Amino acid sequence: MGAKVAKIDMKRGILYRTGPGGYQLATSKDTTFSISHWFDGFAQTHRFELLPPTEGENVTKVLYNSRHTSDELVEKIRQTGDFAFTSFAQQRDPCESFFKKVMSSYQAIRGQGKRGKSGFNVGVTVQANMPVPGQPSQGSAPKDTSNGASPEIEHIWLKTDYTSFQEVDPSTLEPIQISHHPKLHPDLKGPFTGAHSQTDPVTGDWYNYNLDAGRQATYRVFCVSAKTGKTEILATLSGGDIKAAYLHSMILTEKYVVLCLFDAYFAKNGAKVLWTRNMMDAMEFDPKKKNVWLVIDRLHGQGLVGMFESDPFFAFHPVNAWEQPSETEPGKVDIIADIPTYENLDILKRFYYDNMKATSEGARNFTGEKGESSRPVLARWKLPGVGSTKVATTSKAGKAECLFASNKDDAPELPTFNPLYATKPSRYIYGVCDRGNSSFLDGLVKYDSQTNTSIARVIHAQSPGEPIFLPDPEGVEEDDGVCLSVVLDGTKGKSHLLVLDAKSFEEIGRAEMDIVVPFGFHGTHVAKS
Repeated sequence: MGAKVAKIDMKRGILYRTGPGGYQLATSKDTTFSISHWFDGFAQTHRFELLPPTEGENVTKVLYNSRHTSDELVEKIRQTGDFAFTSFAQQRDPCESFFKKVMSSYQAIRGQGKRGKSGFNVGVTVQANMPVPGQPSQGSAPKDTSNGASPEIEHIWLKTDYTSFQEVDPSTLEPIQISHHPKLHPDLKGPFTGAHSQTDPVTGDWYNYNLDAGRQATYRVFCVSAKTGKTEILATLSGGDIKAAYLHSMILTEKYVVLCLFDAYFAKNGAKVLWTRNMMDAMEFDPKKKNVWLVIDRLHGQGLVGMFESDPFFAFHPVNAWEQPSETEPGKVDIIADIPTYENLDILKRFYYDNMKATSEGARNFTGEKGESSRPVLARWKLPGVGSTKVATTSKAGKAECLFASNKDDAPELPTFNPLYATKPSRYIYGVCDRGNSSFLDGLVKYDSQTNTSIARVIHAQSPGEPIFLPDPEGVEEDDGVCLSVVLDGTKGKSHLLVLDAKSFEEIGRAEMDIVVPFGFHGTHVAKS
């Protein structure tokens, strides 16, 4: 597919997006199999290539292609009529035997087995040139992109909240291989991780955690060197108030990695997943429990250097975080983090397909006042007085402080910001917003954390995706750049790639499409020189 869009020549490059591409299929048993939850939809990855204008033209051409990346898994379901692997929230037959539940879950979580390169449903985040041991190009650090330099696209990896990640061809999106955490380091043996790893903006090293659940929850926070491909475990954390929880992401500052154990704790420290065969039904929200914040030194090998607690909340996506000199303890720092937060787990329930489809009776479950608990606020948190001395997981926790919270209409979700400000103080956050106008997310928003005000773009029957911020290479201010968002126009039944000026938040171009691009999760843009 080709399309043309004006005024975005400075953003030549490739936008990758991934997410669910379907949720129903006909089986060989003359039945229809349906995925229950949006997070389990069959993965599809999309590629938008923005080409520079040819001589005599004043427009940028956009080429589009996409591919389903879980074909083997889909075919297995088609033949058996069953999703036999552990999922995020797939509903199961209540009459299924205990033995079958335990064995299928054990095989899915522990034994990656004989499943092929498209036998896994991996499609939440996209990362270019992620350092993974065994890659042909491994052995040299990537070009420093902190000043806006453009890397070459050698590898595209898809990730999810399980410890399997999938490489796809950068051009055709054909699945190439599946890798797993134990290939990074043999001690990374747990089944859970964050779909959002963090990357050092200067070195290209990437950070994540591995959660081994069971009788005792153990988090292993690790770093993969972009230069050598070697994996170092920065901290092994268990005991005390550390419990198994669903963590979709983590926080990175210049010197620290931070895990916030949100109040989405797994019952029996995760062992219940063996029974439920999905993560959702094993989660519990307890308003009496505290969130636990774990601060890990990522530069000097000190491991855990701080513990904090706060009132309970749930979150998907911390935005940005940075350090500043402590206001009360000389020689220490305060960590500041911006996070869209939820008062409970209702947002996860809202994303069952029966609650999302406007034609479904369940769509009324989260309208009006009934939907208030599933809408976020944007909160700024402070972890005061973080030092460099190792502490035990049984240490007394300090208190995390909420500095401010937005109102719900202004709060961005699927948040992005100017990547040149990663680990530095930042002001502007871009995202989708939920103003209660539909059964889904209904607009785009630019939030100003300095004035606590926002600019929103809400158009009837248009459902936008995550806005990807692309900095202007000649820009001098934080919001110099553009945002790219894939929008489904419900009035036309077609999608378009929208381009907004990041400063004014006004439209400056779009690429109209003749098809529907399914509403996805996350993406990344790789610029070309």
